[in-house]
Amino acid sequence: MNKSSYLICGSAAACLATALAGCTSTSWSQRGMAWAPESVAAPSRGPGGYRAGRPVPPLAQQSPASPVPAKPLPLPENAEREFAESDRDELPDPVRIPDNRSAERAPRAAEGPSIDLFPSIEPEEITLEAPLELTVVAPARRQVGGMATYRLTLRNAGDQVFEGLVVHCRFGADLVFSGTDRREVVQRVARLSPGEVKAIDLSLTSEKVGAHCCRFSVAKLDGDHEVELVSRDACVEFATRHIEVDLLGPMQRTQGSRAEFNITLSNLSHRAIDDVEAVIAYDRALVVKEASAEADQRAGQLAWRLGRLRPMEKIQLQVEFECRTPAHRACVRIEARGADVATEHEEACLEVVAVPGTLDLRISDRNDPLVTGAKGAYEVTVQNIGLQAARRLVLEATLPENLKFGSASVRVGDQLISLSHTAESGRLVFDPIDQLAPNARVVYTFEVDALRAGPAEFRASLTSSLSGTAISVSEPTTIVDP
Repeated sequence: MNKSSYLICGSAAACLATALAGCTSTSWSQRGMAWAPESVAAPSRGPGGYRAGRPVPPLAQQSPASPVPAKPLPLPENAEREFAESDRDELPDPVRIPDNRSAERAPRAAEGPSIDLFPSIEPEEITLEAPLELTVVAPARRQVGGMATYRLTLRNAGDQVFEGLVVHCRFGADLVFSGTDRREVVQRVARLSPGEVKAIDLSLTSEKVGAHCCRFSVAKLDGDHEVELVSRDACVEFATRHIEVDLLGPMQRTQGSRAEFNITLSNLSHRAIDDVEAVIAYDRALVVKEASAEADQRAGQLAWRLGRLRPMEKIQLQVEFECRTPAHRACVRIEARGADVATEHEEACLEVVAVPGTLDLRISDRNDPLVTGAKGAYEVTVQNIGLQAARRLVLEATLPENLKFGSASVRVGDQLISLSHTAESGRLVFDPIDQLAPNARVVYTFEVDALRAGPAEFRASLTSSLSGTAISVSEPTTIVDP
């Protein structure tokens, strides 16, 4: 959302990457992190930076998007609950996306999650040399033939370095990793420093109705052998749906910062759906600041009456919250319903943590959604909110594969400064800033080009003399076709 800002200060927590993928042509992953089928020597690169050895039947092509001019949304006061006043930032109307696909979808399947592909491993059975945290977030449901994106987060919560880590994903015959018929893919993490967080995405698809599970495990190399450290199971129900819901948002924010969520509703059938309504409910730790136009604000809810959703049409909505109070799980739940179709729902949760440090790291995007072929920009702001000078500030930025880096500039206050940087494979590292006085701020501006449609996650991390652990923040952006 335009001009949004986020606050992360001097903690070991790091914002977690978020990315959802709708089809093979638009799936993406963080640069430099490539999954590969197990036991395949030098495989060819597949879509989205993953490695694949054999093509699979192509999925249906995603429909294009056409953003419309933005309009501000004044949110009314509600007597039942205190809400902050709306910012003056302009927000887009719902973005309707036509599609010419006409394949009929079958009714929703009745069966629920029932598949357990692998034996359970309880955390207490695993002895760790140092705390290694593995988090796996996956959508609850996906359309048959669509992509389910699993968001993995590895965090070194100890004081020792992990080296030679291997991440495995094992799955049954009902799931497919694009480009291979093998039932296991791997990714290697050469080094994970204390406090460091690595976010990895993996997309799988299925042509069969039902709940299909996979297991993620992390092992370390011990000579020629691997020693498993931690594992997690994840199940996604693949079903035939009339309305598909995608909900994209951050996984961690600090108290007082902002969290933006992007919602896409898609009519997957060849007939129009009348009386479509989208209702968002959210936890008390979150306070609405901005939302797409025509939102009806209620106590703890936002609702859009969208009317008729044409065959294969998509609508994009946005809502931005202030993270008012700390919370382990502050959840946003969306429910989409329409005449004569089953109700669909999706949920996304984030952790809201307190601000313990003295460096304020914020990020904002100027254009959301961003049209393919167009230019966009991100601003990363670092402010010293402490009482002592911060020294040796080093900023690192990482671009997703569907954004191309154009140029960067740096300002201290109102003065433009010359600060060199290195750029390689979507990763930019700037030379150190020797000193940042109390209350002073430095702004890094990044100009980018949108290459292809899909979710994009721009990440920035900061190190300084005040802490040996990097602090980081990310900003999700939706890229659509014109």
